[in-house]
Amino acid sequence: MKIPYFWFRPLCLLFLASLGFAQQSINGFIRENTTGEPLPYANIILPDLNRGATSNVDGYFVVSDLPVGTHRLIISIIGYSNDERMIELPDDMNLRLDIRLDQTIIAGQPIEVNAEREKFKELVSTSTVTLDRRTIEVAPSFVEADVFRALQMLPGVQSLNDFSSALYVRGSTPDQNLIMLDGITVYNPMHLGGIFSTFNTDAIKEADFHAGGFPAQYGGRLGSILNIINREGNTEEFSGSANISLISSKMLVEGPLPTGDSDLIKGSWMLAGRRTYFDAIMNTGWKYLIKPFMSEDVREDSPDKLVPYYFYDFQGKMNLDVGSDHRLTWSSFYGDDVLDWNFESDYSSDDWGYDDWENDNEYYYEGTDKSVFDWRWGNFTNSLTWRWIVNPKLIARTFVANSRFRFAVNFDYSDESYSRSIYDTTSSSTSFEFDLFDRINDNSIESSLTWLANDRHNILTGFQRKDVGFHLGMIIGAEETYDGETETFLDTIMWMKSKPAETAIYIQDQWEVNPLLSLQSGLRIATYSLHDTLYFEPRLGLKYFLSEKMSFKASIGRYHQFLTVANPPDENLRFLDIWFGIPEDRPAPLSDHYIMGLEYLSDSDILIRTEAYHKTFDNMLTLKPTDMIAVDDNGQVRIDPFNEFWETDAYAQGVEVLVKKLSGRVRGWAGYTFAQTERKYEGQDWYYPKYDRTHTLNVVADWALSDALHFSSALTYSSGNPYTAVIGRTESWTEDSWDINDYWYDRENVLYGEKHAHRYPGYFRLDVSLKKRKPFYNGHREWYFQILNVTNHLNVFTYVYRQHEDWDYRTQTSTNKGVQRFGVPMFPFFPTFGVKFEF
Repeated sequence: MKIPYFWFRPLCLLFLASLGFAQQSINGFIRENTTGEPLPYANIILPDLNRGATSNVDGYFVVSDLPVGTHRLIISIIGYSNDERMIELPDDMNLRLDIRLDQTIIAGQPIEVNAEREKFKELVSTSTVTLDRRTIEVAPSFVEADVFRALQMLPGVQSLNDFSSALYVRGSTPDQNLIMLDGITVYNPMHLGGIFSTFNTDAIKEADFHAGGFPAQYGGRLGSILNIINREGNTEEFSGSANISLISSKMLVEGPLPTGDSDLIKGSWMLAGRRTYFDAIMNTGWKYLIKPFMSEDVREDSPDKLVPYYFYDFQGKMNLDVGSDHRLTWSSFYGDDVLDWNFESDYSSDDWGYDDWENDNEYYYEGTDKSVFDWRWGNFTNSLTWRWIVNPKLIARTFVANSRFRFAVNFDYSDESYSRSIYDTTSSSTSFEFDLFDRINDNSIESSLTWLANDRHNILTGFQRKDVGFHLGMIIGAEETYDGETETFLDTIMWMKSKPAETAIYIQDQWEVNPLLSLQSGLRIATYSLHDTLYFEPRLGLKYFLSEKMSFKASIGRYHQFLTVANPPDENLRFLDIWFGIPEDRPAPLSDHYIMGLEYLSDSDILIRTEAYHKTFDNMLTLKPTDMIAVDDNGQVRIDPFNEFWETDAYAQGVEVLVKKLSGRVRGWAGYTFAQTERKYEGQDWYYPKYDRTHTLNVVADWALSDALHFSSALTYSSGNPYTAVIGRTESWTEDSWDINDYWYDRENVLYGEKHAHRYPGYFRLDVSLKKRKPFYNGHREWYFQILNVTNHLNVFTYVYRQHEDWDYRTQTSTNKGVQRFGVPMFPFFPTFGVKFEF
């Protein structure tokens, strides 16, 4: 598909304009002295001129339109010593400064306070939260800190249950979240069926999260944006950390690149890895401590692996500074989940006492059955970024990336048998093969320009191109051989393959109209290769200061999505997403966001934020819950692995309140959400989806008992999720065409009531954690102990039903008591512990 030429004009014009209007200035980077990590939201002030600026997320700053001469410059950020110096600004020359600041007190609390104050002053976007690594580690979690679990404690973000870390944001489903690692799209960012996220917390620098109203550079999703940014690596010395928990171990190492004494080329690197070993511990104990003491028959029929599952991942990042204006950054991730189960068993009639087949019994037989189940899924990403400071006011960024996701399920079963009798000798075999696979290959390129026009205008524009290959397929085969004659029951190969492309250009201007009012306006224009349409996505946000401590925010925006998933709409467990591009004959799903709210930051460092939102969703696709394998009226087996889809509309609305304490011995936040989400399939009534929760309250607190000892807790209460109740059962006799003897079977089916008309009981959970840190050799050691669900509250995961009958032994009769319901619980009382080493 050709890209319209006029799309490149804004980039070219902006580039040429910035070259023409480059003016005298000072610019540079603010970094931490000990590690070289950038320091965002540092204050750069020229007090004699009443001028200044604030460093961005890369630590970069520029102060322009300065007069020639000698000036006093002060760089400050809470938690670090001030840097005060005199600078000489000669005529017709820009001054470049790279400044390192030393820590003066423990980093974390004061830095967070400073960052929140600067965001309160300058950030126009609504519904935006940035979590650093320390904040992520505050809340107790399942076994180890997890960024997704921390996000679920924020207003507007829901979880489906304890067994899923997937994010349901303001009525959106997980596939409507754009999840990125250093800007690279990650398609299935979960381990262990969703209990853990893919991202290793030790490697994270910060998580930039947009719950709605996101800026123009982000597109392709309807719900939210999450960009995980990895640490850059220590530029000064080699260092690292190791973390040993109940089921996994992690390690991180970092250091400067060996560039010799060159002042023109410098850099840093970081490498982090993680693997679970619960499988190794359980399988070793099973093999050497338990299995040898079983009876021979039981031991032979027992599997070799008790826990055939593990996962691992690696994250790497490398930065190379070439001169003072060019930086190359390579970022990579590789991770896999592996579930590998093999079983083989030999059998013969001797096992059941048929010792003398010739005289006492009619036959003798022997055979072998084998089962192999191999399920693997994982992500592999690579990216290369070139950042070029063209001049102090213009920053160019070019980004190329590849993201690959794959999963494959392979199940093979075979049974070979041999029998003899006084009349005949026969052999038979049965085999069944099932393969299901999904592969995604995403190649992306993005080029952007940031023009720091002046103190009141910040203009961002860029171009994006994404080619995504989807390959979803299924192979099914079943046959039976009897005395050399083979009968095939199933022989099916089906797949769905496509390679659509998304192209977009965007421009955004953040304009300080006056000291009280700021506007952020943007426009994104996108195309999708399977549609002959230009998709326009306008965005507008404003911020107005009602007083020095209180501001009003509002935003409106339109968003499109060009891919979707083939997941069941009412699934309780979301192991992974099965992705594919929007078909040619279907319109692109779209969503409109309307958001407004108030922010207040007190002198005592308490941030209060309240927001109201309304979102509409149109043209979404929902998988119809039909049988993948079924028998039609003519007795023929019908296989439809991809089924059909309903066109779906939805809306979501709610009010959120966040109260966050930023400083002091006790830190943390409390968040409340009132929300309502409804969906509607074509030709059906509105209903509440499974993830809808009306009320949610989250409280997270960290208490510094001393500088080395911290106690933290996390409390969650929410109203129950909706479900469809079972109101009865039916019974029918059905011929089973899968059975070669054509037996008839009694089949029981349950009768369901109105869809999602009932709700589970309210959810309540209290988790606590205790951490102690102390010096250890050349670094530190930190041990932690935490308890999930301290009160052991029964939170219902789902209901199971059974027919309850009362058996009378005297009369040998049973009385039907009807359908009985049992609740399956989520996480019970669960203690865990671990230790972390830093060197």
